[in-house]
Amino acid sequence: MILAVLGGSFDPVHSGHVALGRHLLAGGYGERLLVIPTARSPHKDGPRESGSHRLAMLRLAFAGVPGSAIDDRELRRGGVSYTADTLAELAAAHPGCELRLAIGQDNLAGFPTWRSPERILELASLLVVSREVPGPGVPRTPAEARRMLQEARLAGERLIWVGDFRESVSSTGVRAMLAAGGDTAGILHPDVRAYIDAHGLYRA
Repeated sequence: MILAVLGGSFDPVHSGHVALGRHLLAGGYGERLLVIPTARSPHKDGPRESGSHRLAMLRLAFAGVPGSAIDDRELRRGGVSYTADTLAELAAAHPGCELRLAIGQDNLAGFPTWRSPERILELASLLVVSREVPGPGVPRTPAEARRMLQEARLAGERLIWVGDFRESVSSTGVRAMLAAGGDTAGILHPDVRAYIDAHGLYRA
């Protein structure tokens, strides 16, 4: 069994997250998809909304995605969410399964600075999701990405390039739209938008 792991703050979960999850499953990048909300990312500011709200919205957004499951282990663990710790737990919980970790192309340049990147690559392959317009210093091809990892003395062969996905929605932009009272049709699942409105989330 191949388990694709999609982690993030999901603050809030939007159409891009769901589309990526569907794409990973439909494209054979994973036979099952585990969606894991972080308690607190070590790479950015803490999430705007609580873990319980983000978890509830994820369950609404992915309810119609066969093969997906929401995993709340990082929220239950609390504190800073380190990928290496989570993958070690998943490997123990799913012996014999192949783990594949989804990571954005823009985040790959910083991967060697993550906590225990070599351990991450022992536990999982990287599903590198390409961006339509990658930022400066970002490897633009699979060969560049592998070379970057190898130069950092990391296992470049543990990289799988997901080059056939395009999505430009960002949670930052969605939060700005919500604060302004904007229309999120096609960007947020209707049940997620209803939840946000019912609980007064993401107001200015």
